[in-house]
Amino acid sequence: YVIDTVRKEGVLPYPIRADFPASWASHLDIADAVVALFDRPDVTGVVSVGQYPAITGPDLAEAFAAHFVRDVVFEQITPEQFRSSVAPLIGEGPAADVAGAYAAMSRLPDRSITPENSAQKLLGITPRTTHQWLTDIGL
Repeated sequence: YVIDTVRKEGVLPYPIRADFPASWASHLDIADAVVALFDRPDVTGVVSVGQYPAITGPDLAEAFAAHFVRDVVFEQITPEQFRSSVAPLIGEGPAADVAGAYAAMSRLPDRSITPENSAQKLLGITPRTTHQWLTDIGL
């Protein structure tokens, strides 16, 4: 849904505020960290995965624009709008859970990891850039 809207309309619809800094991470980055942890029993506690410093929705739209070589603008949508758009793909229950997570996140000042417990520091794993992620998933 999100990538199709970016490609077809030049709009990145996402349920965060435009000024909300988040340590964006792809599912591939999270998988890389999990695999690395199987080989690192010495690493315990919380390991945060994501870009540091954190980026905003407009930053992410800019990265999509560079990858797809077209103008892309960020569009803030509500968690409920996001739920409605992804429910046909993932089901009502999971979509409601995702929307609930975004609604809770909207009450925070940011969603940034700290360097001290980052996968970068603890595991030597650098998260993919948006361009690399899009390339890795075949887009």
